[in-house]
Amino acid sequence: MRTRTPALAALFLALSTAAAQPPAGLEFQPFASAAGRYKIIFPGPVKTETAEVKTPSGPRTLTFDSVTLANDVRLMVTYIDPPEDVSKQPPGPRLDKVRDASKGADGRVVMDKEVTVGAEKYPGRDVLVEKPLYAVRNRVVIAGPRLYQVLVQGPKEFVTSRDADRFLDAFEITK
Repeated sequence: MRTRTPALAALFLALSTAAAQPPAGLEFQPFASAAGRYKIIFPGPVKTETAEVKTPSGPRTLTFDSVTLANDVRLMVTYIDPPEDVSKQPPGPRLDKVRDASKGADGRVVMDKEVTVGAEKYPGRDVLVEKPLYAVRNRVVIAGPRLYQVLVQGPKEFVTSRDADRFLDAFEITK
C-alpha cells in the first residue's frame, strides 16, 4: 500500500498539471473592427459586447471584442472614446490610471513599459499584472481621443507565451 501512494500522488500531480496547461499552438484568424478602427488576430469566433460607462460629462460606450478559451484564458480588445476633458490630458497620467485599474487591490505590477504603436507612434504602455488566481497582460494605447486596451488574461504561463505575444503584436489601428 505504501509503494502505491507515491505513485498515485505522482499520477494525480501529472494529470492535474496537464489539465491546468494553457492552450498551445493556437490558430489565429484575422479580425477587423470597422467601428473600433483596428485589426488584430483572434484564436476563434469573436464575441462583441458593450457596456455603458458613466462619466461626469455623460455616459460613454465601452466596447469589448473577445475570445474565451479553455482554462480561463481570455483575449480581448476594448475601446472607448472618453470625454473631451479626459482626452486632452497628457498620455502619461491616463496610462497610469489604466495600469492602476488593471492592478486593482489584489494585483502586483511586475512589468510596466512605455511603448509606441504603429507608424503614427501612438503612445502606449505594456503592463503585466499578477493576481492571486491569474495574470493579465495589457497593452494600453491612446490614439487621438480613443483609448484601446489589448488584453490577455489567464495563467501566467499563457499570458507570457509566444501566442500571447503574437496576439498583442498583431494589434494595428486603422482609419
